Amino acid sequence: MKKTIVCHSFPAWDTPYVKSTIELLKQLSKDHRVVMIDYHYTIKDLFFNKFAPIKQILGMKQRVRLIQTEGAWIEVISTPPVLPINWIKNPKLFGLAAKFNSWLVGKTITKQLEKLGVFKYTLINAFNPVFGLHSLKTFNPQKSIYYCYDEISGTEWSGKHGAAYEQKFMPLVDEVICTSTKLQQNKAARAKRVKFVPNGVNLDIFLAPHNEKSNGHTIGYIGAIDSRIDFDLIDYCASNLPEYVFEFYGPIKTALPQLPKNVKFLGALNQSSLPEKIQNFEAGLIPFVKNKLTEAIYPLKINEYLAMGKPVVASNFSDLSDFSKVAEIVDSKEEFLKAIKKSIKYNSRIKTQKRIDFAKQNSWEKRAKEFAKAI
Repeated sequence: MKKTIVCHSFPAWDTPYVKSTIELLKQLSKDHRVVMIDYHYTIKDLFFNKFAPIKQILGMKQRVRLIQTEGAWIEVISTPPVLPINWIKNPKLFGLAAKFNSWLVGKTITKQLEKLGVFKYTLINAFNPVFGLHSLKTFNPQKSIYYCYDEISGTEWSGKHGAAYEQKFMPLVDEVICTSTKLQQNKAARAKRVKFVPNGVNLDIFLAPHNEKSNGHTIGYIGAIDSRIDFDLIDYCASNLPEYVFEFYGPIKTALPQLPKNVKFLGALNQSSLPEKIQNFEAGLIPFVKNKLTEAIYPLKINEYLAMGKPVVASNFSDLSDFSKVAEIVDSKEEFLKAIKKSIKYNSRIKTQKRIDFAKQNSWEKRAKEFAKAI
């Protein structure tokens, strides 16, 4: 049965990076009507965010964009710019500012949903509990879902207040859907129902014909360069493998330490440009530290590496037991180094195909069907 799905999103539609929320909505739109309420850009974003749809945010163009995806359409609503408030430490002041922001965008959301004729719908709040809690009167859904894909208390942008709002918000929704089993365990005490739908991979982009032999001695990583990265681990491996170049592709969100010259940070790329780079990797890395944030992660990049047939070496930061037959998951820097050498030396066509076949079972199309069934 075709549903109308309204997603109150934290991730922005116009981000060039892979976001699970966006990938799910693209797939869900093939069978359902999908309306996405875009990320609430701040006044600061008007000046410093090059990806922000300025004219829609300011109302100089229609606030609703009809965007064509793979064989379907998504209606994206842009709201007016809000106050930047994540810097506020005082909980009461933060709460007042959050209420004001929610009131500001709430008027636009209500008006645009009415104009679109959206009255009966399932609401998905995508990792947006602050606005979710203060926007309860804005929405009147038939069913409400909270989509949780990170441990909010460990995030840099919402570590101060996000967890408290999430704790208050979860009991008010009908269901919580998490992207990792650790998140599912963590949220079970406060939610009415919790379900698990892991991340997927865009096979149209990452599957063959990109899967060719690498050109040379390159080991790589795709994704954000932030506090999750174990730079000591990178230093150790790069120092012991001077014949290899370690290439990192992704936005840099933290200060970079002094590292060996064979470690290169090459900037962020959009999703469609990543396969060309991964193709040259002899191994794909996930060198994360283990902490409260990372132990709840189901990494997007692992299936992207596998879909291209690449050996994967990951630190044991989260429950990656499902990948134990197709990836090397290790506990120490010494084991990580050995795993890189082993994965490259003993790679084969049979192992490459095994990785590809594994990734095919984790497509976003399949995940969207699981998600639709869950809601």
